[in-house]
Amino acid sequence: DGITFYYQLRKILKKHIPASQILALTFTDKASREMEERIDIEMPYGYTQMWISTFHSFCDRILRTEAIHIGLNPSYRLMTEAESLLFLRNHIFQFKLDYFRPLGNPNKFLEGMLQHFSRLKDEDVSPNEYLRWAKAQSSKIDQEEIKKNLELALAFKVYEELKVKEGVMDFSDLIANTLRLFRTRKNILKIYQDQFLYILVDEFQDTNFAQNQLAILLSGERKNITVVG
Repeated sequence: DGITFYYQLRKILKKHIPASQILALTFTDKASREMEERIDIEMPYGYTQMWISTFHSFCDRILRTEAIHIGLNPSYRLMTEAESLLFLRNHIFQFKLDYFRPLGNPNKFLEGMLQHFSRLKDEDVSPNEYLRWAKAQSSKIDQEEIKKNLELALAFKVYEELKVKEGVMDFSDLIANTLRLFRTRKNILKIYQDQFLYILVDEFQDTNFAQNQLAILLSGERKNITVVG
């Protein structure tokens, strides 16, 4: 809340903490702007240079610089939800759907599929993990359920591969790919852990599992992190 945030600002001044060592993350663009306004009012000139952004904007900034380290194009095009739906529709025949073959309104079907994939990434589930889970269910459920799970898992994997091939990402990719970057390239993670010695997460109640994992990774062994919810 505002009182906690004000207390943190006073603490920053008292300890002479450089702006470059502070990372403030929040959930919405509106909250990010409000944090910047408070800092502009309460803090001396120069503290507006600290990293204050939403989780997605933060990850976009990281990936524009570092994505090449995991074989992704740093000049990727970020798709809106409408563009993601169009992307799915243009590649519908590459998913080889049977159980989920759209018979009615294809837009509604694709929207549901996209939401499912986004939810998987919010829960920090990769395509390979999802596929392993789907295959492991074969002895526990009936054949129709097995078919459904495998088809979804394979479609998720194809969707991710197509985006990499065409140099595009959707919003859920920003968090997922930054997590993959930090987990597979410890040298890159260390650069940002050494830079951000003080981390604040506002609107913590709105974060999902993947965003929480990102905050934990960034805080490293210091675990110098404050959350407000």
